Formats: sequence, structure tokens, C-alpha cells
Amino acid sequence: MINKIYNEDCLITMSKMADNSVDLILTDIPYEECDVNNNGIWDKNTNMNDMHKADKNTFNLQVFLKEIDRICKGSFYIFCGTEQVSQIRAYFNIKNTTRLIIWEKTNPMPINGQYVFLSGIETCVWAKKSGVTFNESCRNTVFRYPLGIDRTAHPTTKPLKLFEEFIKISTNENDIVYDPCMGSGTTAIACKSLRRNYIGSELDKDYFDIINKRLSEVQGSLF
Repeated sequence: MINKIYNEDCLITMSKMADNSVDLILTDIPYEECDVNNNGIWDKNTNMNDMHKADKNTFNLQVFLKEIDRICKGSFYIFCGTEQVSQIRAYFNIKNTTRLIIWEKTNPMPINGQYVFLSGIETCVWAKKSGVTFNESCRNTVFRYPLGIDRTAHPTTKPLKLFEEFIKISTNENDIVYDPCMGSGTTAIACKSLRRNYIGSELDKDYFDIINKRLSEVQGSLF
């Protein structure tokens, strides 16, 4: 089951996984914030069909949180929309330590910058169970990385170096990382470069194919 991507709903994948079977959840869930009526800003500057496809949620958030909590014995990094932050933190705050992590984009897209503030940050809820791996000391919660140069594969791709940093902080070699919303495969690529095992779920067949293509391009070059 490890080092495999499943082309299915993440709740189906997780239903087949044992309790406490992975060391880290690292994922970017659909934000459900994409708005085609946003004064035409997105329409003029992005592929709205891809944006809506990537932004559409297919699961109940509370059910999703219970499942990732069940299968993970370590930490959680969940990129999410601003309206989802409070729900996710409320769930994990009952038993775990949480923080709000900010990804500050050092090169935000200059979309209509003469009229509005640029979209320069994204939010990530971090949660940590007691006594698990944390390979850091006195680290701030703001992470500064640029947008990727090639953003054609998936409209919300996160920086590979950012995901590598999260993985290094919260796992050790040979640990297992699960990404229930794999997108274009950044989590899996980061795991390969750092000698971690990965499991992923991606419902969309087009993105699933992109993941396998990206993985094939690095197959054998990192181990």
C-alpha cells in the first residue's frame, strides 16, 4: 500500500487503512472559495474550469477530520480556506496542539494589483499529537517561498521546497506520509527526495495521470 497513489475518493482509501498507520498528514484540501463572479479577475487570468475542478469539495469536513485523526499517529498540515480554519482548529484543539501556519508568497501573482491587494498568503492548520517527531526549535509559523515557475499542471500547486520543509520537520527517514488530496503529486515528489514513504488519494483522473507522469520522471533518481 505504501508508495502508491489511489485514483479514488480519499474516504474510500482511508477506510482501508489501519488506526495510527501513518506518521504525517500533509495535504491541500479544496477551499471552496473560487468565485467566477469575482469582478472577472479570475476569468481573465486563470483557467476557471481547472480552478473550479480543483476547488470543489467532495467530502464532509468533519468526517474527513475524524478519519485523518484515526489513521495518523503524528502531525497534520492542512492547507485550507479561511472559512475552514476555525472548523479544523476547533476539532484538533480538543486533544492536540495547533498553530496557524502562513505561507507568504514572495512573488504573488500581480493580478489587478492597481485595484486590490495581491493574494500574498495562504493558510495552513498544523496540529501535533503528544510526543511525536518535531525536528525544529523556536521556528516561526510564517514560511516564505515563491510560487512555482510551472503552474500549468494544477491551479493550486504548492512549492516543493515548502512541502519538503514540513516533511523534514515532522518525520524521519522511512516514515509514512499520507496526502488525501494529492493534486499534482507534490507531496509524493517531496517524499521521494527525502527518503520517506508516501500514500496518496486523488479523485480526478486527469490529476492522477499527472502525478504518475511526474513520479515516473524521478523514478530511480532519488533512491
